Amino acid sequence: MSDTYTRAREFILTHARLLERLLFAARFEGGDAAAVGRVVAAYQNGDGGLGHALEPDLRCSSSQPLFAEVGLSALRDAGRREPELARRLCDYLETVCDARGLVPIIDAQALCEPRASHWTAAGEPSLNPTAGICGLLHFQQVEHGWLERATQTCQSLLLAQPPQEGHTLLSAAQLCEHIPDPRAAGQLTEVVARALPQATFYIPEAPVTEYGLTPLHFARASDSQFAPFFTATQLDGHLDELAAQQQEDGGWPIHWEAPGPGATCEWRARVTYEALRVLDGYGRLSREEWPAG
Repeated sequence: MSDTYTRAREFILTHARLLERLLFAARFEGGDAAAVGRVVAAYQNGDGGLGHALEPDLRCSSSQPLFAEVGLSALRDAGRREPELARRLCDYLETVCDARGLVPIIDAQALCEPRASHWTAAGEPSLNPTAGICGLLHFQQVEHGWLERATQTCQSLLLAQPPQEGHTLLSAAQLCEHIPDPRAAGQLTEVVARALPQATFYIPEAPVTEYGLTPLHFARASDSQFAPFFTATQLDGHLDELAAQQQEDGGWPIHWEAPGPGATCEWRARVTYEALRVLDGYGRLSREEWPAG
């Protein structure tokens, strides 16, 4: 892996949009995390939501809950808190939720613009993405009536009937990581850990031969609260496979058809940044390769 970092760095600098360039710089090269906050804020619409193809497979400008999750994830990765942006996001989410506080992943407006072929229908209000969004908003340390109601709903649903689908469990895992109540965090972590081995779209062992989520999606670093629920063999197998997937151009591939060449570059740069972040989180990148920050 002598040139893993340098090759990936060149790919990001030549293919990534500004958001991923700044995330990369903040994580690896001493860049200003506040710049990530300014870029995410540029995606915010007048209604408080985030839009403008923040998730590259949906090219709409309208606010979408999925875009809120993507933007909040970027802030979390940069360790950046933007309380005013977060409060306005809560205001928007309150306008699109059901009586319980649950939000859909996208609405019908997202289907009126170019999009990847797998986006075929608007979503129903559900735990995915609501639980994940709530967790990321708790990282922002904001208080809001919608956030309190939605968090309580997600807790009740997860405890009463644990999900059996991998993406919903991943959304729940984000709530586990950031919910401020330690007792609730412990209860929900156990729920996710017990349900995950039997979940659909979950691939416990390498190699990965079809689309799905792996232990590395849940334990993004060796100190993750979910890492103890996976064996060393599971984690090492997926880390070996992840490292081996780096392409000749320095980037990592995507395994679906994005809606256009620009979206393909954006996605490949995103997954390249995420691959570096995970490999670094498990000590798989040599610091000697890095330029001085």
